[in-house]
Amino acid sequence: MFVTKPRLFLSYVFENKFAVPSFNVSNLEMARAVIEAAELEDAPVMVQTDFINFNYGGMDELSALIRVLAEKAPVPVLMHQDHPGKDSNIFRSLRRGYYSVMYDGGHLPLAENIAGTTRFAEMAHESGAILESEIGLFGGEYQGGEAITAAAHDTAEMVEKSGTDTLAVSVGSVHGQETRLDLDLLSEIAKSTGIPLVLHGGSGIHPEDTKAAAMLNVYKINIGAALINGFVRGLEEAAALPPDHEPRHQQILRHVIGRLREIARNRLSSFGASSHGKRLLTKLVSAKDDFSGRVQKKEASAICCRREEGEDVLSEKQLERKNLA
Repeated sequence: MFVTKPRLFLSYVFENKFAVPSFNVSNLEMARAVIEAAELEDAPVMVQTDFINFNYGGMDELSALIRVLAEKAPVPVLMHQDHPGKDSNIFRSLRRGYYSVMYDGGHLPLAENIAGTTRFAEMAHESGAILESEIGLFGGEYQGGEAITAAAHDTAEMVEKSGTDTLAVSVGSVHGQETRLDLDLLSEIAKSTGIPLVLHGGSGIHPEDTKAAAMLNVYKINIGAALINGFVRGLEEAAALPPDHEPRHQQILRHVIGRLREIARNRLSSFGASSHGKRLLTKLVSAKDDFSGRVQKKEASAICCRREEGEDVLSEKQLERKNLA
């Protein structure tokens, strides 16, 4: 199922305290592998593309490819635009049916980051999409630069003053590197913000930390390097296989898909997403509309998040009354 009710998707994952891997894909083999893995695990999944993927595969081509595969899947698939590279790609993503997009302002002074987040949150909401913003920098390969840790007071101010739906926070993970999280800092951020959190650089996060993070409001963990490395190793392995009945290139790519599918299944299972696919699918199908309020823990809402004019802030009890949990 191609998800068009992203806040219902978000609230279900958040309330059930597991994390969804969001896999970066740049071609048919990657996209097919992760969606097939979600089907086998009966798990919801997010499939994402960033400016690097756009530069290689094309935004029109990749978004159409993911949508076709998602529409055929018996589990929920939410398409997300990761690091846009430039702000204009956010507009382009929304026009092409992305129901979750990221504003990449972590490198900016806080006031500018909040202003940009507010602007793009309004645009995303007008399109029925949700917005992810960022505090701190994750650094590492492909994105470059040094990681900069998020400050808890900055995350609280971002949530209070902007309309962001989710927040990527740098608490130890780095793109393409093995890491351990600062769980004390993550806990502090979770308490002060109360909204669904995101971790980038998820391929190298220690498995114990990913499980702990799901209990600390992390609903989405980005996975990119694991698929890239798996793709390359799969090609190397398949090149050494003896020929079979298939054309050689198809034999090689089918082997790659199998390797990537197992990588994705492992992440879906270890993040706790397995067995939630059909349950969430039922809720998405039965709901007439998505809802417009922010998904947020009640206690943090009372501490730091004032009601924005024209937008309701939903507490946990309100979500239960609306049967959205």
